[in-house]
Amino acid sequence: MSQASTNEEQTVLRRNGLLRRTTESRPAAILYELWKEGPISRGTLADRMGLNLPTVSAVVQDLIKAGDLIEEGFATSTGGRKAQLLDVNPKKGGIAALEFSSRGILSASSDMKGRLHNHVIRPFSTSLGKDTAIESIIEALEDQRQFLKDDEGLDLARIGIVVSGLVDEQRGVSLRFPRFDEWRDVPIVEILQDRFGVTVDLSSHVIGTTLAESIFGRFKDSRNYLYVHLGPGLGAGIIIDGYVYRGTKATVGEFGHMTVEDNGAVCYCGNYGCLETIASDWALVAQAEQALKDGTKSDIPSHVDVSGGITPAAIFQAADMGDRLAGAIIDRAGHALGTALASLVNLFAPEAIIFGGSMGEEGERLIKSTRHTMKKRALEVLERDIKVDLCSFGQQAGVTGAVAVTLHNHYTSFEEKVAATPV
Repeated sequence: MSQASTNEEQTVLRRNGLLRRTTESRPAAILYELWKEGPISRGTLADRMGLNLPTVSAVVQDLIKAGDLIEEGFATSTGGRKAQLLDVNPKKGGIAALEFSSRGILSASSDMKGRLHNHVIRPFSTSLGKDTAIESIIEALEDQRQFLKDDEGLDLARIGIVVSGLVDEQRGVSLRFPRFDEWRDVPIVEILQDRFGVTVDLSSHVIGTTLAESIFGRFKDSRNYLYVHLGPGLGAGIIIDGYVYRGTKATVGEFGHMTVEDNGAVCYCGNYGCLETIASDWALVAQAEQALKDGTKSDIPSHVDVSGGITPAAIFQAADMGDRLAGAIIDRAGHALGTALASLVNLFAPEAIIFGGSMGEEGERLIKSTRHTMKKRALEVLERDIKVDLCSFGQQAGVTGAVAVTLHNHYTSFEEKVAATPV
């Protein structure tokens, strides 16, 4: 291969290596670029990828013949002939996407472009046990497969699943699920592949959402930022120079298990003083319940929902109404979060910090308190221009992440199907 060709391939790899190193197959790289950026013209595609137009046109023609690409509409005229636009074929197959987290079992269907349909939430309690959890996951995916067939006319091509807790993506094993002791070393990929007969892609909830932000979100053009998940668990996804940081292990981003109090409370992980013991949603609830039990006066109970139990939402609402206990609990959590985030800012100097998860969506005061402490504790020159925003996907973040992971893997492993295609 010539030096010019080598440089071409390195450019393609650099542009497309969001989650892991992509194939050197030009058809795969072209499909990946069109999945992310299409519809665009052949000329724009060639410019974006650093390839010459005849090379792009030849590969595109083969992909159109195979049904993987479609010509769709025309670009706006600049005075000459309108350029034909290209995109991946969204009807080449269907994706069943699923999130298994403390919210429950959330599922949706997607075409091959990543457009989501048929969002379904199945409440789930860990008290029902591991076997029931697996059965519920299978039922949710089966319902999505049926929806794809009956309503979209698509065959199930692939399954994407994101799970809270520790995940070994390489082995397809969900290692641990927070506060679900029975859920250990579950070979979820093997179970689902045997059941459905298609490729199953597994990732952690935080990695999936971080990848989704990189591909579909408001910060897709940013090169360095943090995604911070605030809920029952606290996680951090890290984008460095346009890449989702992977580390040497399959699971990274265990932000909630940073030690913030040497003599703090025992965490479910076995350590003492983890961030999650102060700033997770269950920690906020536990602090409120203990304070009320000890006789502290508060209006938090007047904001509970129909369940009658204290929730983070009740604490946030009480704080908004001026309740001192609720405000103190939130500000303590914000101080701990801001202190921990300041360390990440000093390490990574991100352009932006994106907050997601249930408390990211509801906890405006928590985020303000977090930002206040982070601003005081991070190096001013690194913190000064950081943009802070909410996750692009709200309650659909998990299933959007599952789709992002499985379509990323699909398009970057395309060389298996086009090995005979000249490049």
